[in-house]
Amino acid sequence: MKILPTLALSLLILSSSIAYADYVIEDFQQYTVGEFPDAWRTWPFRRGKAKDVYKVKMENSNKFLSADDSSDISVQTLKNFYWKLDNYSKFSWKWRARKLPKGANETDRATNDSACGVYIIISKGRGKMLKYTWSTLAPVGTVYEKKPGKAFIIAKDSGGEHLGEWRTHTVNVRDDYEKYTGRQLDKNPVAIAVLTDGNAVHKPSACDYDDFIIKK
Repeated sequence: MKILPTLALSLLILSSSIAYADYVIEDFQQYTVGEFPDAWRTWPFRRGKAKDVYKVKMENSNKFLSADDSSDISVQTLKNFYWKLDNYSKFSWKWRARKLPKGANETDRATNDSACGVYIIISKGRGKMLKYTWSTLAPVGTVYEKKPGKAFIIAKDSGGEHLGEWRTHTVNVRDDYEKYTGRQLDKNPVAIAVLTDGNAVHKPSACDYDDFIIKK
Protein backbone atom coordinates (compact mmCIF):
# COMPACT_ATOMS: atom_id res chain seq x y z
CA MET A 1 0.00 0.00 0.00
CA LYS A 2 1.36 3.38 -1.00
CA ILE A 3 1.54 5.92 1.83
CA LEU A 4 1.27 9.59 0.91
CA PRO A 5 3.87 11.93 2.44
CA THR A 6 2.45 13.97 5.32
CA LEU A 7 2.54 17.27 3.39
CA ALA A 8 0.87 15.79 0.32
CA LEU A 9 -1.82 14.16 2.44
CA SER A 10 -2.47 17.44 4.27
CA LEU A 11 -2.80 19.32 0.99
CA LEU A 12 -5.18 16.68 -0.36
CA ILE A 13 -7.42 16.94 2.70
CA LEU A 14 -7.29 20.75 2.61
CA SER A 15 -8.12 20.95 -1.10
CA SER A 16 -11.09 18.63 -0.74
CA SER A 17 -12.44 20.58 2.22
CA ILE A 18 -12.32 23.98 0.49
CA ALA A 19 -13.25 22.87 -3.03
CA TYR A 20 -16.71 24.37 -2.74
CA ALA A 21 -16.26 27.07 -0.14
CA ASP A 22 -18.40 30.20 -0.44
CA TYR A 23 -17.35 32.30 -3.41
CA VAL A 24 -17.74 36.07 -3.62
CA ILE A 25 -19.01 37.04 -7.06
CA GLU A 26 -18.85 40.75 -6.25
CA ASP A 27 -18.16 42.95 -3.23
CA PHE A 28 -17.17 46.15 -5.13
CA GLN A 29 -13.94 46.60 -3.16
CA GLN A 30 -11.81 46.76 -6.32
CA TYR A 31 -13.52 49.78 -7.88
CA THR A 32 -13.00 53.52 -7.67
CA VAL A 33 -15.42 55.42 -5.44
CA GLY A 34 -17.74 57.67 -7.41
CA GLU A 35 -17.45 55.69 -10.65
CA PHE A 36 -19.37 52.96 -12.44
CA PRO A 37 -17.92 49.47 -11.74
CA ASP A 38 -16.09 48.68 -14.98
CA ALA A 39 -16.50 44.87 -14.77
CA TRP A 40 -20.27 45.31 -15.06
CA ARG A 41 -22.02 45.45 -18.42
CA THR A 42 -25.10 47.01 -19.98
CA TRP A 43 -27.13 46.40 -23.11
CA PRO A 44 -25.78 48.14 -26.25
CA PHE A 45 -25.69 51.95 -26.11
CA ARG A 46 -26.92 52.02 -22.49
CA ARG A 47 -23.63 52.37 -20.61
CA GLY A 48 -23.76 56.16 -20.52
CA LYS A 49 -27.17 56.09 -18.86
CA ALA A 50 -26.06 53.34 -16.46
CA LYS A 51 -23.20 55.56 -15.31
CA ASP A 52 -25.79 58.18 -14.31
CA VAL A 53 -27.64 55.66 -12.12
CA TYR A 54 -24.99 53.34 -10.65
CA LYS A 55 -21.89 54.49 -8.76
CA VAL A 56 -19.58 52.88 -6.23
CA LYS A 57 -19.73 54.47 -2.78
CA MET A 58 -18.00 53.78 0.53
CA GLU A 59 -19.00 53.75 4.19
CA ASN A 60 -16.65 52.77 7.01
CA SER A 61 -14.07 51.38 4.55
CA ASN A 62 -16.71 49.20 2.85
CA LYS A 63 -17.51 49.81 -0.80
CA PHE A 64 -20.89 49.03 -2.35
CA LEU A 65 -22.93 49.84 -5.44
CA SER A 66 -25.31 52.75 -5.01
CA ALA A 67 -28.19 53.19 -7.46
CA ASP A 68 -30.34 56.29 -7.83
CA ASP A 69 -32.87 56.68 -10.64
CA SER A 70 -34.56 60.04 -10.31
CA SER A 71 -34.84 60.71 -14.07
CA ASP A 72 -36.94 57.83 -15.47
CA ILE A 73 -33.81 56.17 -16.88
CA SER A 74 -34.58 52.52 -16.02
CA VAL A 75 -31.35 50.80 -17.06
CA GLN A 76 -30.17 47.38 -15.95
CA THR A 77 -26.52 46.53 -15.33
CA LEU A 78 -25.19 42.97 -15.22
CA LYS A 79 -22.08 40.97 -14.48
CA ASN A 80 -21.42 37.88 -16.56
CA PHE A 81 -20.79 35.00 -14.19
CA TYR A 82 -21.30 31.30 -14.87
CA TRP A 83 -21.51 28.85 -12.00
CA LYS A 84 -22.51 25.21 -11.61
CA LEU A 85 -25.57 24.80 -9.46
CA ASP A 86 -24.47 21.27 -8.56
CA ASN A 87 -21.55 22.85 -6.69
CA TYR A 88 -23.16 26.12 -5.58
CA SER A 89 -26.92 25.89 -5.23
CA LYS A 90 -27.39 28.94 -3.00
CA PHE A 91 -27.03 32.62 -3.81
CA SER A 92 -27.01 35.51 -1.34
CA TRP A 93 -26.83 39.29 -1.49
CA LYS A 94 -27.32 42.43 0.57
CA TRP A 95 -29.39 45.45 -0.32
CA ARG A 96 -30.63 48.64 1.29
CA ALA A 97 -33.63 50.47 -0.12
CA ARG A 98 -33.24 54.22 0.30
CA LYS A 99 -36.15 55.51 -1.77
CA LEU A 100 -39.26 53.52 -2.76
CA PRO A 101 -40.94 54.59 -6.04
CA LYS A 102 -44.38 55.68 -4.86
CA GLY A 103 -47.24 53.60 -6.24
CA ALA A 104 -45.01 50.94 -7.79
CA ASN A 105 -46.18 47.33 -7.91
CA GLU A 106 -44.35 44.63 -9.87
CA THR A 107 -47.53 42.64 -10.53
CA ASP A 108 -48.89 45.33 -12.88
CA ARG A 109 -46.99 46.20 -16.05
CA ALA A 110 -48.17 49.79 -15.77
CA THR A 111 -46.43 50.22 -12.39
CA ASN A 112 -43.63 47.66 -12.71
CA ASP A 113 -40.85 49.50 -10.82
CA SER A 114 -38.71 48.47 -7.85
CA ALA A 115 -36.35 50.27 -5.53
CA CYS A 116 -34.14 47.17 -5.49
CA GLY A 117 -34.04 44.40 -8.06
CA VAL A 118 -31.60 41.48 -8.25
CA TYR A 119 -31.66 39.08 -11.19
CA ILE A 120 -30.30 35.59 -11.67
CA ILE A 121 -30.11 35.15 -15.41
CA ILE A 122 -30.32 31.56 -16.61
CA SER A 123 -30.43 32.23 -20.35
CA LYS A 124 -29.89 35.62 -21.96
CA GLY A 125 -31.24 34.73 -25.37
CA ARG A 126 -34.39 32.99 -24.15
CA GLY A 127 -35.18 35.31 -21.26
CA LYS A 128 -35.08 32.73 -18.48
CA MET A 129 -34.53 34.47 -15.18
CA LEU A 130 -35.53 34.97 -11.57
CA LYS A 131 -35.87 38.52 -10.27
CA TYR A 132 -35.98 39.32 -6.55
CA THR A 133 -37.27 42.73 -5.52
CA TRP A 134 -37.74 45.12 -2.65
CA SER A 135 -41.25 46.18 -3.59
CA THR A 136 -43.13 49.32 -2.72
CA LEU A 137 -46.56 47.66 -2.53
CA ALA A 138 -46.37 43.91 -3.35
CA PRO A 139 -46.29 41.93 -0.07
CA VAL A 140 -43.30 39.76 0.82
CA GLY A 141 -43.69 36.37 -0.86
CA THR A 142 -45.58 37.72 -3.87
CA VAL A 143 -44.66 35.86 -7.07
CA TYR A 144 -45.48 37.35 -10.47
CA GLU A 145 -45.03 35.42 -13.71
CA LYS A 146 -43.80 38.12 -16.06
CA LYS A 147 -43.07 35.77 -18.98
CA PRO A 148 -44.98 32.47 -18.87
CA GLY A 149 -42.67 29.67 -17.81
CA LYS A 150 -39.56 31.83 -18.13
CA ALA A 151 -39.38 35.00 -16.04
CA PHE A 152 -40.60 35.35 -12.46
CA ILE A 153 -40.53 38.27 -10.01
CA ILE A 154 -40.40 37.45 -6.29
CA ALA A 155 -40.83 40.08 -3.56
CA LYS A 156 -38.29 39.50 -0.77
CA ASP A 157 -38.84 42.81 1.04
CA SER A 158 -41.74 45.24 0.92
CA GLY A 159 -42.64 48.72 2.05
CA GLY A 160 -40.82 51.15 4.26
CA GLU A 161 -40.51 49.25 7.55
CA HIS A 162 -36.80 48.55 6.96
CA LEU A 163 -36.08 51.50 4.70
CA GLY A 164 -32.44 52.58 5.09
CA GLU A 165 -31.39 49.24 6.62
CA TRP A 166 -29.14 46.63 5.06
CA ARG A 167 -31.03 43.37 4.47
CA THR A 168 -29.43 40.02 3.56
CA HIS A 169 -31.21 37.30 1.58
CA THR A 170 -30.18 33.77 0.62
CA VAL A 171 -32.07 31.73 -1.98
CA ASN A 172 -31.73 28.27 -3.47
CA VAL A 173 -31.70 28.99 -7.19
CA ARG A 174 -32.70 25.55 -8.44
CA ASP A 175 -35.43 25.12 -5.84
CA ASP A 176 -36.96 28.51 -6.61
CA TYR A 177 -36.82 28.05 -10.37
CA GLU A 178 -38.40 24.60 -10.26
CA LYS A 179 -41.02 25.68 -7.72
CA TYR A 180 -42.20 28.66 -9.76
CA THR A 181 -41.86 27.24 -13.28
CA GLY A 182 -42.86 23.65 -12.52
CA ARG A 183 -39.96 22.54 -14.69
CA GLN A 184 -36.54 21.05 -14.05
CA LEU A 185 -33.67 23.48 -14.32
CA ASP A 186 -31.23 21.94 -16.78
CA LYS A 187 -28.99 24.99 -17.25
CA ASN A 188 -26.65 26.96 -15.02
CA PRO A 189 -26.82 30.72 -14.39
CA VAL A 190 -24.80 32.86 -16.78
CA ALA A 191 -25.04 36.29 -15.11
CA ILE A 192 -26.35 38.35 -12.23
CA ALA A 193 -27.90 41.79 -12.67
CA VAL A 194 -29.47 44.67 -10.79
CA LEU A 195 -32.13 47.21 -11.68
CA THR A 196 -33.33 50.22 -9.72
CA ASP A 197 -36.05 52.12 -11.56
CA GLY A 198 -39.09 54.37 -11.23
CA ASN A 199 -39.88 55.19 -14.85
CA ALA A 200 -43.31 53.50 -14.96
CA VAL A 201 -44.69 55.54 -12.06
CA HIS A 202 -42.39 58.51 -12.76
CA LYS A 203 -41.09 58.60 -9.18
CA PRO A 204 -37.53 58.55 -7.79
CA SER A 205 -36.09 55.20 -6.74
CA ALA A 206 -32.86 54.38 -4.88
CA CYS A 207 -31.11 51.30 -3.50
CA ASP A 208 -27.65 50.10 -2.44
CA TYR A 209 -26.26 46.63 -3.27
CA ASP A 210 -23.38 44.57 -1.88
CA ASP A 211 -21.86 41.13 -1.27
CA PHE A 212 -23.12 38.86 -4.04
CA ILE A 213 -22.05 35.38 -2.93
CA ILE A 214 -22.64 31.80 -4.07
CA LYS A 215 -22.71 29.03 -1.47
CA LYS A 216 -22.48 25.25 -1.43
